[in-house]
Amino acid sequence: MAKAKIVVEARVKSLSIGESALLVTEGAPTRMIRVDLEIKRVIKGKCPGKEAIVYGTVYPPGPLKELTMMALLVGFGGDDTFEWELARQEIGDGAAFFSMSRCSYYKFPVYNVGPD
Repeated sequence: MAKAKIVVEARVKSLSIGESALLVTEGAPTRMIRVDLEIKRVIKGKCPGKEAIVYGTVYPPGPLKELTMMALLVGFGGDDTFEWELARQEIGDGAAFFSMSRCSYYKFPVYNVGPD
């Protein structure tokens, strides 16, 4: 968390995995992960807006199991938020996106969901 520029407390509104339409070399995976977040509060830095979309690649996908659990639990109240670093990636002329693959800090509630 010390190196993170933006950290938020958020809820996972939706999570999807699909084709990215990226033009990549033959044999490289083209599927991407998209997580729609509802920002509950900003813990560190500045975050404009109350929503964020975070993208990730299949290698490494990050905490996919935890994000899936949070997407299933959203709306059940109480323990349905987590802490997440929003790693902003500039792509030129003021355009940017949040990358899951560059995230170095996240903290999910501990759930006993069975053996790993």
